[in-house]
Amino acid sequence: MSGTTSLVHNLPASGDSTSRGLYSLKNSRRVNDNEPLLRFREAKKVLGDVYGELKDNVAELEGVYKEIKENDFVSTEQREEIEAIRDSIKTIMDTFQRDNMKVVFFGRTSNGKSTTINAMLHEKVLPQGMGHTTCCFLQVEGSEDEVGHLQLDDNPQKIDMKMLGKIGHALSDENSELPAMGQDSLLRVFHPKQSQNGDCRLLQNDVVILDSPGVDLSPEFDSWIDKHCLDADVFVLVSNAESTLTQAEKNFFLRVAKKLSKPNVFILNNRWDASAAETENIEEVKKQHLTRFRQFLVDELEVCSEREVNDRIFFVSSREVLESRLKARGLVEKAYQAEGHGTRALEFQNFERHFEQCISKSAIHTKFEAHNRRAHEMIGKMRLNLNSVLTSAAEQRSKLQNELNESTRTFNECRVNFTQFEKAYRDQTEQLRAEVHLKVSADFFEEIARLDAIIDRFDQPFDGSAIAKYKEDLAIFVDKCLSSDLEARCTGGLMSRIWNLENDMFQYVTKILAEPYQNKLEEVWRYRAPFKFSICVDVPALVNDFHEDLEFRFTFGLHAMIRRIIAYRSGQPVTAINTNLLTPLSLKPKNEMNIVRDAESSAAAEEQAMMTQMVLTSAAFLANGSLGVLVVGGIVYKAVGWRVIAVGGAAYAGLYAWERMRWNSSAKEQHLKEQFRSHLAARMQQVSTAHTHHCETQAMREMDQVFDGLKSTVGGVHREMKNDLDDQKKQIDAVDTTIRTLGTIKGKAVFLLRNLEQFASSYLRSDSPSSP
Repeated sequence: MSGTTSLVHNLPASGDSTSRGLYSLKNSRRVNDNEPLLRFREAKKVLGDVYGELKDNVAELEGVYKEIKENDFVSTEQREEIEAIRDSIKTIMDTFQRDNMKVVFFGRTSNGKSTTINAMLHEKVLPQGMGHTTCCFLQVEGSEDEVGHLQLDDNPQKIDMKMLGKIGHALSDENSELPAMGQDSLLRVFHPKQSQNGDCRLLQNDVVILDSPGVDLSPEFDSWIDKHCLDADVFVLVSNAESTLTQAEKNFFLRVAKKLSKPNVFILNNRWDASAAETENIEEVKKQHLTRFRQFLVDELEVCSEREVNDRIFFVSSREVLESRLKARGLVEKAYQAEGHGTRALEFQNFERHFEQCISKSAIHTKFEAHNRRAHEMIGKMRLNLNSVLTSAAEQRSKLQNELNESTRTFNECRVNFTQFEKAYRDQTEQLRAEVHLKVSADFFEEIARLDAIIDRFDQPFDGSAIAKYKEDLAIFVDKCLSSDLEARCTGGLMSRIWNLENDMFQYVTKILAEPYQNKLEEVWRYRAPFKFSICVDVPALVNDFHEDLEFRFTFGLHAMIRRIIAYRSGQPVTAINTNLLTPLSLKPKNEMNIVRDAESSAAAEEQAMMTQMVLTSAAFLANGSLGVLVVGGIVYKAVGWRVIAVGGAAYAGLYAWERMRWNSSAKEQHLKEQFRSHLAARMQQVSTAHTHHCETQAMREMDQVFDGLKSTVGGVHREMKNDLDDQKKQIDAVDTTIRTLGTIKGKAVFLLRNLEQFASSYLRSDSPSSP
């Protein structure tokens, strides 16, 4: 037994899922034929490892399915099928752990069934003796506990082992207060596998022994068979060597044969020690028993062949074997032994050897063949489920890849189209800038040409004492007219051009965006305020340096000519020249000289000095010119005479008189407006470039704002599209990961099928290495 124990202990741990199956299968081939009971435990462990791996694979597959979204590529039916397989595995594994080898002992009362069982257990476990001793079914099975106990079949409460003699013994008179035990009831006897008197070999190897009441006590065998015998692997008929096989014993096994296909039946012709007292005709009696037993097993039951029947019939003395084994362990001092006990002991050992081989082989087939077939079926279903899901996953991946390719194409086209749009925008804005420049410049100069008409519309009464107020109101009036006229001109031409261009930009960008993203552009465009030019000529600022001259100045007078010369040389309007430039500083009023002397602005002083220098230079020029005029006058006098000179002088004086007569309030107003127009026209010409640039800036700013808004929106769309592409790639990666995981699980399923084939080859086939 030590060899058996060490071999069991050297088996790999059940948790090693990658090698446990092959390890068990390979090592099962080294099983010693002298230990046939160990094959069942090994087969149970190997198949248990396969189911353990199958459970892990199904759990892994179920976890993968749970990570996959609903209605993706795993249907509800496929999920439910895997859950059903998981539940089936759990049920089988729960049943599998309780699977064991079961032998049922039957026979008439006092044929020695309990004694035979005790002899096989090497210990007195069951009550035994003459008469009707067993009142119910007693099931002996191994327990990991150090102390044995009893347990009713329908009650998990443990009962002390000492009560076995009272509960299970039919002759006990002390069981009146104990539970009533019917003949078909079951009392489970849990005996320690590792007892203090030695190891119970049968119990250690998952053998369950069922002792029954005598078959001659009740003819109702059907309930016995249905309740206790359908899962039995071997039946042992214990007969009495002193009598022949009874009809009651035959009827029981005939009933068994109807319910079970070819049950394994051993016949023990017990109490063969009585043959020691018979010296005559003993061999004829033995042959008579053999003939009847062969006829019963081969012809009536049809459970074995002529060749096999010799290994199913044995002539033994269970009492001799039991007491001999108890003596060997020191439990009794003297063992009962009759003549020829050695031969009967060898016969009993031969029975045990054939019994162990038969029950091991039968139990492996009856307990594990169905489990092996069921595992094949579940793996087949799982593979079909996996193949279907893998096909759906491949289709899903193809679909996602096509969507990704389409989205990538759309994204790239959108970027390229927007780049082209940006280039076209630059070209359009430059063209618009030129249009704005030409339009505003033309409008501005047209407004300069219309200054006479604008100023003439100013009808405020002229008051010579309030010239400053008059000029201020005139400047404000002209400024309003110019601003409104210019805004009307720009609105009529440029505004529609800008609005059309903006609308074209919006329509173009809308087309280059995919349909789901177009609403984002509409939201931005819907709440945008329409563009409008902001035009401010600021006439008051332009005429800030306007100095009207309402004193009478003869057109051909010296002062007027000098002012025109200074205006020409300084590049300023005549009205911007101070009227007192020719007045000597010594002749200026005292306070004016003080103002000049105490001037705080150095820039004004420099300008005054420059103007004074211009006046002096012009005076010297005129002085030199006057001398030339006298010389020329003398020459003319000699050439034309004094009459012509007189006529010229008279004409000059007439012009002077004419201008002087017309110099009134109306003339002053008209003169002021003319001076104002001339001054404003000159200033507007000077600022025309700045004004045009200002309008260009407004138009470009408006276009840039529209473009920046579109660019920002498209940029947001591009980021969203890029995120969508990343999400689609993640989805594809997730599907790829799922496909790889499912492929791995499928490979494990194939590996499990190979393990099942190896298990069948090693344990289930008739030519398997472990077959006896």
